[in-house]
Amino acid sequence: MTKISPEFGDQMQMEAVSADVSFASNQFPKYRIGADNQIFDEAKDDPKGPPLKEVVAQETAHLVEQQKRLSVRDLASKFDKNLAAAAKLSDEAKLREVASLEGHVLLKKLRDALEALRGRLAGRNKEDVEKAISMVEALAVKLTQKEGELIQEKFEVKKLANFLKQVIYLIVEVHESIYIFFFHLSCFCANGKTQSLLSLQASEDAKKLVSQERSFACAEIESARAVVQRCGEALEEEERISQTSGKQELEKLLEEVQESRRIKLLHQPSKVIDMEHELQALRIQIREKSIISVKLQRELAMSKRAQENQSCLYELGGCESLGSSLQVQPCSAEAQELSKCSVQWYRIPTEGSRREIISGIHSIIS
Repeated sequence: MTKISPEFGDQMQMEAVSADVSFASNQFPKYRIGADNQIFDEAKDDPKGPPLKEVVAQETAHLVEQQKRLSVRDLASKFDKNLAAAAKLSDEAKLREVASLEGHVLLKKLRDALEALRGRLAGRNKEDVEKAISMVEALAVKLTQKEGELIQEKFEVKKLANFLKQVIYLIVEVHESIYIFFFHLSCFCANGKTQSLLSLQASEDAKKLVSQERSFACAEIESARAVVQRCGEALEEEERISQTSGKQELEKLLEEVQESRRIKLLHQPSKVIDMEHELQALRIQIREKSIISVKLQRELAMSKRAQENQSCLYELGGCESLGSSLQVQPCSAEAQELSKCSVQWYRIPTEGSRREIISGIHSIIS
């Protein structure tokens, strides 16, 4: 019985392998089926360096230590707005410092004037001046307290501006670190072409980690935006309150100054003395005018009587006042002697022509 074996026309020729050839592995690789029927090679440890997963974990931890990835553009715009608001508040603070200095100078001058006025007054006027001085002193204390509050607010604004600058610089550094990390990651993946399946698996793990860190960074971004928004609202509220309080303080200061000026004008001794001198001069002039008027009236009455008595034989002489004596003198040669005549006296009012007989007076003292 003969054994027949099939013979092949072309037999495979065995070729020798060079001794300097290096293989990626000394055994057949193990594969696994993933999603969408994709074939992946199981990850193996690289004896030449750390695995990609550890590198990604280290870079992620480094990024977490460097705070979070924030929106540089949004925070930069908000920082610019808040910085402009802080600069505006600083300018307003400078203007308030100038105004407060002028207010202190004005209050000092007003207090000196009231002190000088208090030494020359007495009684109720002096009490009013002392009350005005106490009001000026209280106003100066309030102005000093307001200046202290403004200095504290200015310090807080500067502190907040420095903090925002540090936050912006930190965000820029984190942003640059993220770009550097992804650049190194891409270079590392490009150098590992011989381990493509391992790189795919590591890329998926890196994507998961990056997505997790991105979600965490988004949450931190929202919290940072809320903080910046609260800071902006606080600055706006502080600006509004400072404007309203500044207007109220200015109005109150003007009212106090006007009241003090009014008190000063009312109690200024030089003007009061001038007014008293003017009143005294007016009284003297009125007295002189009244004396002149009485003289003119008497002269007028005498002239009227002289005209009426042109046909009379006698005339009266002497001062026409109470307690004085009158003399009856003849004014014509035809007049008889007074001893042979009888006399009848009449009372003539200043207004009217009616005469009233004075009874009981008929004699003449010679």
